[in-house]
Amino acid sequence: MPGFPNNLALRWLVRCGISLIPCLAALWALVGGSSWGDSLVEASYDSLFRLTARWQPRLEQSPVTIIYLDLPSYQSQKQSLNKPWDRGLHARLLRRLKEAGARAVVFDILFNEPGPDPAADLELAEAIRQQGAVVLGAEVSKPSSRSAVGDGSLSVVVDAPAPMFLKAAAGWGLAESTVDDDFVVRQHFPGFLRSDQPSVVWRVGRLLGLPTARTVEQAAEERWLRYYGPPLSIPHVSYDSALQPATDPGLFRDKVVFVGAQPMAGAFGERRDELRSPFRKWNDRDLFMPGVEVHATEMLNLIRGDWLRRLPGDIEIGILLVTGLLSVWGLRWLRPVPATFLAVGAEGLVVAVAMGGFLLQRHWFPWLLVSGLQIPLGLGISILAHSVEWYRTKRRMEAERRVAEEKIREQAALIDKAQDAILVRDLQGGVLYANPSAERLYGWSLRELQAGVAGIGPMDWQDPGILQARLATERSGEWVGELAQRTSRGRELLVQSRWTLIRDAGGAPRSFLLILTDITERRRLETQVLQAQRMETIGALAGGMAHDLNNALSPILMGVQILRRKPQDPESQQMLSMLETNCHRGADIVRQVLLFARGRDGEQQRILPGQLLREMEQVVRQTFPRGLRVSVMAPSDLWPVRGNPTQIHQVLLNLCVNARDAMSEGGDLTLAADNATVSADEAARIPNATPGEYVVILVADTGTGIAPEDMPKVFEPFFTTKPVGQGTGLGLPTVSRIVRQHRGFIDVKSEVGVGTTFEIYLPREAAAEAGSEESREVLPAPARGHGELLLVVDDEQAVAQMIRSTLVEQGYRVECAVSGEEGLALLDQHRGGVGLMLLDWQAPAAGEEPALQRIRARHPSLPVVLMSGGVEGDPAAFAARESGAGLLAKPFGAAQLLAAVAGVFRR
Repeated sequence: MPGFPNNLALRWLVRCGISLIPCLAALWALVGGSSWGDSLVEASYDSLFRLTARWQPRLEQSPVTIIYLDLPSYQSQKQSLNKPWDRGLHARLLRRLKEAGARAVVFDILFNEPGPDPAADLELAEAIRQQGAVVLGAEVSKPSSRSAVGDGSLSVVVDAPAPMFLKAAAGWGLAESTVDDDFVVRQHFPGFLRSDQPSVVWRVGRLLGLPTARTVEQAAEERWLRYYGPPLSIPHVSYDSALQPATDPGLFRDKVVFVGAQPMAGAFGERRDELRSPFRKWNDRDLFMPGVEVHATEMLNLIRGDWLRRLPGDIEIGILLVTGLLSVWGLRWLRPVPATFLAVGAEGLVVAVAMGGFLLQRHWFPWLLVSGLQIPLGLGISILAHSVEWYRTKRRMEAERRVAEEKIREQAALIDKAQDAILVRDLQGGVLYANPSAERLYGWSLRELQAGVAGIGPMDWQDPGILQARLATERSGEWVGELAQRTSRGRELLVQSRWTLIRDAGGAPRSFLLILTDITERRRLETQVLQAQRMETIGALAGGMAHDLNNALSPILMGVQILRRKPQDPESQQMLSMLETNCHRGADIVRQVLLFARGRDGEQQRILPGQLLREMEQVVRQTFPRGLRVSVMAPSDLWPVRGNPTQIHQVLLNLCVNARDAMSEGGDLTLAADNATVSADEAARIPNATPGEYVVILVADTGTGIAPEDMPKVFEPFFTTKPVGQGTGLGLPTVSRIVRQHRGFIDVKSEVGVGTTFEIYLPREAAAEAGSEESREVLPAPARGHGELLLVVDDEQAVAQMIRSTLVEQGYRVECAVSGEEGLALLDQHRGGVGLMLLDWQAPAAGEEPALQRIRARHPSLPVVLMSGGVEGDPAAFAARESGAGLLAKPFGAAQLLAAVAGVFRR
């Protein structure tokens, strides 16, 4: 064995002693009672579930179902978290389960005393009696008794159910488990059968006549839980859902139904068992598993007969002795690298055998004592033995270093003309060679590099990126990747780096060859393309959101307008007017989001900047922290500007939000506006500015300010200085885009620790534009209907019902449908009696053909008005023009709806 003494007797003595180390360590871990040994044994059990997760039995047809008392059920049923549930609800649940045909019901909830409502107790007792197969849970009064498992010979003090419930139930059992120190339940708990105190699981097993839960001898058998997945894997439903008639009764039919609590934060009045699952991972190791699910898992094991078994102790000891000897004698003759590969292969074999026994024979073995203890010890002994030999060869390798360095210099002379930067560095990081391209790229001469003056940028041997590349090259001989570096002038570079490990004649590492290509510009272009694709994705998402939001606003707007027609007191009329105004504003915001995402401008109108600032002041005072002081300065003679009010409002809101984030400890926020005439000299100082008359809107804060190096990048998309998850980098780019669309520009001033000022320059509205301001369209009073039959097709019931109410009040007859197929059926039913169809553009239709095409194909003369939540230019508008249908954009009010309907009948 290399690296050991030459004396033969001493060598064999050392070998034998070392060979026993893995054997003795594994035996001590198995039977010595040490905490680390127990942890390895428990980890062996737990890890087999994670390794075999994809082959675990499926539970689609599980004979067990769980009903959880979860937080939504508490809130829905209006139950206190600190008190037991209304037992009338439990009685209602039992009646529901009886109707569904449940095989048995197990309450993992204590009923050890009467409740506050005697009538509810009587109702629950009667429901238990009628169900006929109800097992109630009980609890051990003395916690120390929980460890007494096995043949069940110990009798303990139990908090049994109250007599009135116990008399009505089919039986009771201990709702207990054998919990290990790490809060994982690994062994079955049969209860204390000799004193007729079984667990709830064994009580149910006996009630159902299961052959696996009949005798005391069976209870004495060592059985280990077989889990079927992570927490909440067994089919389950919330308590609230179980009470609902709409819940599928097949979830309970012929099933054993467990009722218990699901762990939650805060106080919990009902029984609360919080355990861990062997399926846990590092990122969810604190995720609790409900105790009722552990009992349900035991029940599944008994029904399926697939619980786990452990090998006998003498067999386990024999296996560990054999594997301990093999781990040393099988690896000690190999050098470290082959020994490592062999160790990895042995690890894989151990895992495969452990998984095979687990899946095929339902046996588990503490395999981590072999994989995590014996094999690493054997590998360590092998590496230690060869370390002495490596040390002897180290001096010889150092003697050959100078010759190799000279050879590298000779080879480097051949690549002086290469366009890529080429560096040769020794194992300690010293620069042996740099070609002229490297000098030009980084700005340091070869002499400066060799003298060590370039202690930063590409020459920092301890830089994390370079350290990773160096270690990877030392391991595999080559490395290819990208590195972020700096030149001598501080300019940032991104280089494509190819590292090669150069070895001497004896195969020992000697130096590193680095070939570096500047890809800074190429990566910048790729980043711009990715940002453009990201904006396109955002636009697609905005389109989907707009339809849903407009559907939500439509019934609100119509309902407000209907209410305004009825006699109201002045205060109510004012509130309805405010609701209608805010509905319109919400619709405008949705439309502006769509227009911005699709790269189009919105409608522009005359804007009074002072009024806009006062509205923003109100928003800030109502929503921003109290420690932020707001002041507004807006003279009465401000010029009007022309633009989109919603977009300008968005500009101010974005700037105010940024100011708020910069003043986390409080500060002063100033909103001001004034008239200004920008001269040519002033325009030359401000980027993108042009001379002329402007209204200047100022947003200033006393926050942290913007660093000088960040100022050129503040308007770049996705650039943000906020922590991860708190900023998107789209706020200021949005501001810049809107201002440019309004033919304006922005001037930014900032000082770190003092604050930031944004000045928004918007062109003064020309006199001709002010005179051409169009008046708002005033819709005429709609004509009343004369009993015409209208068909409304919309999958949003709130929208359809509000349209129906509006039209019926106006004298029309209305039928509603939720899909294109249902609408066609109603058309066929009325056989030409429908005078007009109001069709939602996205109403569901069978197949890929849109609902409008199917309706046109079967009823070509039927007038149709399409309802769409998009904007002009969307597919609904195009379809309306192509088919001759009308178009009604959501959200719309009652007046717009009635005008559209009356217009169709007038034609």
